[in-house]
Amino acid sequence: MPLIAGIDIGNATTEVALASDDPQARAFVASGIVATTGMKGTRDNIAGTLAALEQALAKTPWSMSDVSRIYLNEAAPVIGDVAMETITETIITESTMIGHNPQTPGGVGVGVGTTIALGRLATLPAAQYAEGWIVLIDDAVDFLDAVWWLNEALDRGINVVAAILKKDDGVLVNNRLRKTLPVVDEVTLLEQVPEGVMAAVEVAAPGQVVRILSNPYGIATFFGLSPEETQAIVPIARALIGNRSAVVLKTPQGDVQSRVIPAGNLYISGEKRRGEADVAEGAEAIMQAMSACAPVRDIRGEPGTHAGGMLERVRKVMASLTGHEMSAIYIQDLLAVDTFIPRKVQGGMAGECAMEN
Repeated sequence: MPLIAGIDIGNATTEVALASDDPQARAFVASGIVATTGMKGTRDNIAGTLAALEQALAKTPWSMSDVSRIYLNEAAPVIGDVAMETITETIITESTMIGHNPQTPGGVGVGVGTTIALGRLATLPAAQYAEGWIVLIDDAVDFLDAVWWLNEALDRGINVVAAILKKDDGVLVNNRLRKTLPVVDEVTLLEQVPEGVMAAVEVAAPGQVVRILSNPYGIATFFGLSPEETQAIVPIARALIGNRSAVVLKTPQGDVQSRVIPAGNLYISGEKRRGEADVAEGAEAIMQAMSACAPVRDIRGEPGTHAGGMLERVRKVMASLTGHEMSAIYIQDLLAVDTFIPRKVQGGMAGECAMEN
């Protein structure tokens, strides 16, 4: 029997209703509902649409070939859910993750492996060559010497997947390597980066931003995190959104006692003047800065903060929807509102919460 499928693609769910395609005796047959795949109104919705259709057909004796007509709703893209957020300072205690974003990384790609000092490559047992190694290079090593040691290790078959430098030599080192690696530099406290721990290094191509380490599920996959650990690193992943490069380390439990991710500053570019506003100062200060710079050409957030993560996520979504580079996306309006959110009372006896601005 020929069937009609009516499909409604929503922001959260995609729903299908099947009916008999008989004008004389049209009747409801079955329905299906699944979570919407991708942003509403994009090609990513196709997978969810097919899944909902197959779910509905599974409740009937008919198959996909029996569907004669399909009616779709006008699914216009909606990004309000990523553009509206409550921004506040986040303090992560007992964290096992730390991040970094230098200005002049080298190479491109993602490397996941174990940290090792440059000098220890020479004595690495052959049985461990195939493991992934992220090399730590301090400021006592000249960049030409670092290049020689890295190339020598690669020639011996050691699986070097990334490098972390203390000095500002990332581009110089990468340009002389026989293999393209993600190279992150300007790690001023390199001596505090422990050896023998799992790490992930990501460097995006010029004009692009990191995609794996700015996704908590990407970090969780690399490090094999539990659901509870994944939830704990969400603020760190979000703070790395919009960065061209990043390093995330999984340190022994308790090595990092706290990590503060500030609300951050907004940088406003107007046609005649520029301004900035600290999100922590509240909505009134933000809107005053917006008015002073009107008409506004673009708004950006401070990298490594909640404000920066929110705005870069909006820019990233709009770039993917329109097919443009992120650098071609401009945010020209913003509404700031002071909100109250529940905060768990530290030292409370029964999980008490208090409302904070």
